Amino acid sequence: MRVAPLAMTLLAGMAAAPAASAQLGQGRSFTAAPEPTKVGLGDSVTVRFRLTLNERDLLTDTVPRPVDELAAGIRILSVEKLRRGADRVFTGTAVLAFYRPGKRALPAFGVPWVQVVTGHRGIVSSDAVEVEVASVLPAGNPALRDIREPDLPRSLGPLWVLLGSAAAAALAWLATRRRTRRVIPEPEVTASPLPPPPPADPYTAALARLEEIEARRWAAHGDVARHYEAVADALRDYLETAEGIPARERTTTELLWSLPPRLAEGGMRRRVQEVL
Repeated sequence: MRVAPLAMTLLAGMAAAPAASAQLGQGRSFTAAPEPTKVGLGDSVTVRFRLTLNERDLLTDTVPRPVDELAAGIRILSVEKLRRGADRVFTGTAVLAFYRPGKRALPAFGVPWVQVVTGHRGIVSSDAVEVEVASVLPAGNPALRDIREPDLPRSLGPLWVLLGSAAAAALAWLATRRRTRRVIPEPEVTASPLPPPPPADPYTAALARLEEIEARRWAAHGDVARHYEAVADALRDYLETAEGIPARERTTTELLWSLPPRLAEGGMRRRVQEVL
């Protein structure tokens, strides 16, 4: 298994792709109503969406997504698809949690639409709403030290494609494998020690580590679990060193919802979930 040149070309294109954005026209409305509007620190808030479109508009995606990067102290726990009712009104819900006290603005969610006649496209965004988050400390106690949320990853598209290519190659080899005699690996040749190279940047180090995993051919020798475990560890180590995200402490769902909007479009989030 090796990284194909075509996959590397796709990586560069995805890393440079900007996030598309458009605003509403008349006749469209998208409201978000949080319940409750006053919560304690860390409590969940249910956001109820209500979307009305023009009669000639169609949705190209029914899952509301944040139009901007999430502010510090806000985490998305779940988002449901919008469902159309008999009155042509779409409704749905999302569950969020807030980890900073005070009045906090609800993140704006958006869904893409297209007009059938003109072909015009855009993103309808929800209204700005505030939620009051109460501190859990008793009155008179000193305030807790602020905990800074990790920054969202700048661009993980190249690593997702590389991981997907490695996983697909391993599955294809297992599906077409025939019973043959076991190949005895050649003994490794001990080379003379070389001076240590300068430390590589996290992205280059992650790619080199994936190349090393493929070269070991664990899947070819029947140890598929070890192969996938090493690939997942390489990705999580990259997120910790390059992006400051505690990836080894977060679940797959939390990592998926930490993706910025530009990496959640075009089916990228679904491919990420399949790899992990």
